[in-house]
Amino acid sequence: MTTDSSSLPLDKSVAEPIAPKRASWLHNLRGLPVVPLTILLIVIGTGILAPIIQPHNPNEVDLLASLRPPVGFDGTWEHPLGTDELGRDVLSRLMDGAQISLLVGIAVVLGAGTLGATLALLAGYFRGWVDILISRATDTFLAVPFLLVAISVVGAVGASTRNLILVLIFMTWAGYARVLRSEVLRVREADFVRLAKVAGCSPARIIIRHILPNIVNPLIVLATLQLSAVIVIEASLSFLGLGVPAPQATWGGMLANGKAYLGVQNSLTIVPGIAIAATCLSINLMGDWLRVRLDPRFRQL
Repeated sequence: MTTDSSSLPLDKSVAEPIAPKRASWLHNLRGLPVVPLTILLIVIGTGILAPIIQPHNPNEVDLLASLRPPVGFDGTWEHPLGTDELGRDVLSRLMDGAQISLLVGIAVVLGAGTLGATLALLAGYFRGWVDILISRATDTFLAVPFLLVAISVVGAVGASTRNLILVLIFMTWAGYARVLRSEVLRVREADFVRLAKVAGCSPARIIIRHILPNIVNPLIVLATLQLSAVIVIEASLSFLGLGVPAPQATWGGMLANGKAYLGVQNSLTIVPGIAIAATCLSINLMGDWLRVRLDPRFRQL
């Protein structure tokens, strides 16, 4: 006796194809550090909107209102974070400092990242004497004491925002070149690059169309981490009087001015110190999150 296969019950788990799982945008945001992101958004928004939302002119001197404490320490809401030794509003100057830190940091990261990535692409792809020259130059720049050279150069050419940005670009490109060169060497040996060479593609086309897109992820992570380092360096140079010149408000300059009033008005150093620490820590945490999310080994987790 034969049994008609059409009369047998169908196993739905076998009969119906399994739809592939689609990663939602919520899955891609898993583990997003909310607090660091919020701090960064506040700093960025404050820096961009500083001329509009500042309660006072950051450079307006009022000696009759000097060294007023913040709110909560016998201060008033007219100056929520108090005033400095010249009666200037600390909150307004803190906003101005955020603008300068973002301007210098982003400009240096873009400039140094572009220069370092370009040299890494040339060294990793062409190899030979090109690689030797660029690698020796990279080793030289990495070997010199960075902050000491930056202080010497800025002291020689003069303190200004433009000079500071150019000096920091000149001193930080080597880090990008060193890391990205190894990525270029890895991608250069991939099959799709070999096929592009066989197909007769020019070196410029191979570098731009095939190699560059494959080093964007490490470039983004490296730029994020370098941004916090540049902010600290800018604050250090401004603290020493070799950064952005007065009367422009900077976080490092506020620290330098406030150190003379430790024990009298501690908030003059605590406030910009917290701003620098919170901003740099938030950038580092975001960079670490990006490193994990952009790494293919973690995408399936």
